[in-house]
Amino acid sequence: MLRISRFLPLAALLATSTAGLAQNAPAVLDTVRAKTLGVAQAPDKFYNTGVAAFQSRNYQGALGAFDKAISGRADFEKAYYNRAATKYELKDFAGAKADYDKVISLNAQSASAWFGRGQAQEAAADKAAAEADYTKATELNPAFAQPWYYRGALRFEQGKYAEALADFDKAVGADPQYGYALNDRGSARLQLKEYDAAIADYTKAIATNDQSPIFYTNRAAAYRRKGGEEAKALADLDKAARFKDNSAQILNSRGAVRFSSNDFKGAITDFNAALAADPAYALALNNRAAAKIKLEDYKGAEEDCSAALKINPKYAEALLNRGIARELLRKGAEACADWRKAAELGLEIGTNYANASACGE
Repeated sequence: MLRISRFLPLAALLATSTAGLAQNAPAVLDTVRAKTLGVAQAPDKFYNTGVAAFQSRNYQGALGAFDKAISGRADFEKAYYNRAATKYELKDFAGAKADYDKVISLNAQSASAWFGRGQAQEAAADKAAAEADYTKATELNPAFAQPWYYRGALRFEQGKYAEALADFDKAVGADPQYGYALNDRGSARLQLKEYDAAIADYTKAIATNDQSPIFYTNRAAAYRRKGGEEAKALADLDKAARFKDNSAQILNSRGAVRFSSNDFKGAITDFNAALAADPAYALALNNRAAAKIKLEDYKGAEEDCSAALKINPKYAEALLNRGIARELLRKGAEACADWRKAAELGLEIGTNYANASACGE
């Protein structure tokens, strides 16, 4: 299972760590120097108080301080910028956008403000506007890695894998140690079936952070899809599990690799563990059903698929597998009904099963 690894909101990252950020990332944490005899004037003092509060994750306190700084200086660009970042943390995305609008009105060449506004618009589900803002940020500062990365992530989510790959290339070009961009470039390549290139990118991502379970899990997915590399996939998933104990996703992925190796009993052990960690994990239920079908436990497979469908009634793959289990339990009419519904949900193989002669008209 692939996961696009998105950074936290930019300001929050800068409040905790600058590791992996582009060199030209906006400076949120700088303080304003005193202008007269080492004593900060009121707007600057409030601004610095806001920065300190933000660093402490006291976002309400930061918001109040930035409000006061702006009330004392209507053109205080950094205060508007940091207030926008603060509002983003408080999930006031409309307010964050309004503050970024103000920054852009004061300084239309601020790539950081365009990028920040893109984040706010994406969080508010206006993806088209977000993509336009990320594009503007890349035009203003092509060496700013994060807008390339975020635009690539948006395009990846839309299934535009080749375009996403091009954006991740730009992000990595701007910052060769950008682990998340390397990881997600690998994910784009994996979707394009460029398995060796994907593995190479995940390996580079791991080199930037060898304790990231996401990077290991995704490389394992690439090994599995390539085929013939199941041992390497299992080794990566074992490493990922050490960094993230009892992760249902990692345990499910390990089960999927064991399934691919025809170790169906081992797969069920992992799927059981995944479900112990997350009893509502429909994917693990469906996968366990598939393993049970291989082991001829058709009743157990039917029950697992039914449980998955209670969680997600539109889970087409679970309908397909339940249909297979029911056919083997000699429940032909019910099997055909499941396959037809899977087909209605867009699963092409469901159409093939539903059109089989046993189902009739």
